[in-house]
This record gives sequence, structure tokens and C-alpha cells, in this order.
Amino acid sequence: MQVDARIDAPVGAAEPLDIAALELLRLALVLPAAVIAPLAEGAATGDALTVQEDDLLAYRGRQARALRIVGRAPVPLEGAEKTEFVVFRGGEGLRDQVAIIVGTPDLTRAVPVRLHSACLTGDLFGSLKCDCGDQLRDTVARMAAENGGILLYLDQEGRGNGIANKMRAYRLQSEGFDTYDADEVLGFGLDQRRFDFAARMLQMLGVHQVEIHTNNPEKIAALQAAGLVVSAEARVIGRTTQENVRYLTSKRDRAGHQIDFAAPGAPVALRASD
Repeated sequence: MQVDARIDAPVGAAEPLDIAALELLRLALVLPAAVIAPLAEGAATGDALTVQEDDLLAYRGRQARALRIVGRAPVPLEGAEKTEFVVFRGGEGLRDQVAIIVGTPDLTRAVPVRLHSACLTGDLFGSLKCDCGDQLRDTVARMAAENGGILLYLDQEGRGNGIANKMRAYRLQSEGFDTYDADEVLGFGLDQRRFDFAARMLQMLGVHQVEIHTNNPEKIAALQAAGLVVSAEARVIGRTTQENVRYLTSKRDRAGHQIDFAAPGAPVALRASD
């Protein structure tokens, strides 16, 4: 097999085998680089592990259906004392996902819901490079003040690329790349996250209609595709800093996030969802 490894070699469209190989590496949370070559039926011998492309695609469809609740307990939070954590297992990569039930949401009406992807740097350490920590804490406070809601804390660090690749992307950003270009250099798409299993978590909790707190249209579309009714939307606004303004602008301009810089931190009225 001859491969043109020059840095200026022509780039062609990815074949289905290429896409499947990258998906397998992404699920393993390793930097997506692989030697990809088609093999004749039965050519893989010895200790070689074989995975059929169709099996990989089918696996994705089974993940959400495999979710199960493995633990739940009351966990009082500052400013939201009546809070319960519900842990799910069996989704992507068999990682645990957490539903944080704030107050006593009324399941007969649209439940305030946020899908929040884990952000170690922002949620825990207060990084100025993003607004994730603000979004997390402000949402919990709003839900507590409004008598209840559900925040899904999803283990999808770095838009699904993992903490190691997130740090690699941050290094590239320090050299001038924006957040999406940095991920592309590493071999990832615009957003590797999935939200179908988040919809399944809500359904398992008895939620069928939501008032979603998000700026991301992909989250809205994913819940609707899973059969949930999105009856209203609310914007989630964090602080704009010198360090995160380029990141927020990229999310608005390149991924369609509905971010308004005119009134950072101001409450946003709900609007009926289409």
C-alpha cells in the first residue's frame, strides 16, 4: 500500500471506513490518528481484533437504550437545599451521567431542563476561557427560585473530545486558532457530543415536555427528535471576559448559538418554541 505522507498532499473526501475508524477512536478517547486500509473477508488473523463497520454504527443506536439508574440520593446544594442526584450508566463509553433534580418539578407541565456538558476547567476551577461555570451555577439558582427543574450533567468534556484533547486544543488556541479550528486540526468535527441519551434520561425520569435552558439549537433539535415536546426556551448567559469573548463569538457565528452580547448577565424571557 502506497501512502502520500507529504504535508501538502491532496486531501480527499473521507470514505465510510475512515469515518467509522475515527468514531471508534473517538469512543476510546484517544487522539484520532489511524492507519486505515480495507481488508478482504477473513484477512485479519491471529490476535487482531476485528470490528465490523455495521456493528459500530449499530452500537451507537443501542447506547441510549442501555441506560439504567444505578444510584440516587438527596444532595443538598448551597442555595438549592432540596436537590437529588440520580446516576445513570450504560450510555456512551459506559460513562456515568448524572441528573440533578432541583426542587420538586411538576411533571404534568413543561419541566425546566438544562443539558450541561462537563467542563472541569470552568465548572470546578472557574476558568475565564469559557462561561460554563456561570451557566451551571446560574441555572441551578434559577431552578431553585422557580420551584424546580432538572439539570443533566453529561460526561462530554471538551465537546465530547475528552480532557486531554481539550488541553491540546487550548494549546492550539494559544497559537491563534479559534475553538473549532483547533478541534479540526486534531481531527474532530464541529461538535462530537450526542444528546440522544440525554433525552432518554429525561424520559426515564418521567419527563415528556420541557422548557429548555440553552443557547444551542442542536440540543433543542435532539430532544425533539427523541419525541420530547420543547414548549419553551430560555437563554443561559454567563459573563463575557477578555479571555472568553473570542470563544463565545465563535460559538455564535460558527455553531449558531443564540448568544447576545448586548446585555451580558441579564435575564432572558422565555419564548414559545417552534
